[in-house]
Amino acid sequence: MQTEEFVSEVARAADLSDQDEAATIAHATVETICAHLPAEQVRELASQLPREMTRAAEDGRTQTTENPAEISQDEFFQQVAIRAERDRAEIEPAVRAAITVFKRALSRGETTDIVLDAPRELDALLTA
Repeated sequence: MQTEEFVSEVARAADLSDQDEAATIAHATVETICAHLPAEQVRELASQLPREMTRAAEDGRTQTTENPAEISQDEFFQQVAIRAERDRAEIEPAVRAAITVFKRALSRGETTDIVLDAPRELDALLTA
C-alpha cells in the first residue's frame, strides 16, 4: 500500500473530502499508536507501512519507553487531537478510520502483535 492509497482510504472511511486533513489525522494516529508500543515492535511494523506512515511510526517510536504506560481511550483520542492540532470532539471518527487502514496495511501476525503489546485500554480500538 502506498501513502496516497492509505490516505485516500482514511478519507473515504472517515467521509473527509480534504486529503490533507486525512493525511494529518492518519499521521497523528499512527504516531500516537507507536508512542504506546515497545520500540522493537515499532521497528518491525514500520517496514510494512507506506513511507510517510513509516515516518509517523518512527516519530512515535522516539517518544516511547521500554515499558509504555497505560492510556485510556479518551487520553488516546486527546493525544491524537493534539498531534493533529484538531478538536478532540470532532476527530474520533477519522481516528477510528485511520486505525482500520493502519491494521489493513500490516500483516495479520503484526496486527496480532500490536494488540498484544499495546496498552489494554486500546484493545477495543485495535480489534474493532
